[in-house]
Amino acid sequence: MMAPPHKRTTQPMVVGGSILGVKYAGGVMVAADTLASYGSLARFEGVERVAQVGISNDTLIAAGGDHSDFQYMLKIIEAKAVQDFAIDDGATMPPSALHSWLTRIMYQRRSKMDPLWNSIIVAGFRDGKPYLGSSNMYGTAFEDNYMASGLGAHMALPLMRKGWREDLSEEEARKLLEDCCRVLFYRDTRASAYITIGKVDATGSSVTKPFMLETYWEHPHFVHGNQTGDGSW
Repeated sequence: MMAPPHKRTTQPMVVGGSILGVKYAGGVMVAADTLASYGSLARFEGVERVAQVGISNDTLIAAGGDHSDFQYMLKIIEAKAVQDFAIDDGATMPPSALHSWLTRIMYQRRSKMDPLWNSIIVAGFRDGKPYLGSSNMYGTAFEDNYMASGLGAHMALPLMRKGWREDLSEEEARKLLEDCCRVLFYRDTRASAYITIGKVDATGSSVTKPFMLETYWEHPHFVHGNQTGDGSW
């Protein structure tokens, strides 16, 4: 009897939308909504896509794309953390090393034609320095002061470029991320008004419970649309 052929994921099924990250004076903040879509169907609400990882309480990971691949990623990170804990030498993987390690895994999977269909943001704070890095399903990685994936790379990044500065306070960083998520909710059919925000600074990491953004739908163009009928705003 012949063995069944090897199968690869050629199209992700349950996916999350944009993820955002920004450095501020004293830490890093990331945000994502809680919607997981099944194709074009807004199927699952309450899906948290920002997670605390590692054993040092100084690293966060946010992910867009295939949610089951993100769950797999969290499992291998947990296994690595358990291994580090078992060695018991006092050393733990810093955020930059975790980002590099995940990038290598994503590139290796891409090279096997079996990619992890995700874009990720790794945020951390260690030795007084904030870290913010991103990787995609091809194993391409970079660091920056602010970043966004998915449709957020087109709609949120211009707002982040305009609003970011080195001395940004925690409150200003949170407002910037909320404003970006609000715009994505208005314009992206794969976005939700419920979001979570993760923060990591010298005191450690934390992730909020999902909360709903305040929105305003009474703009004249929202109410009446385009009177010319050409399909645009």
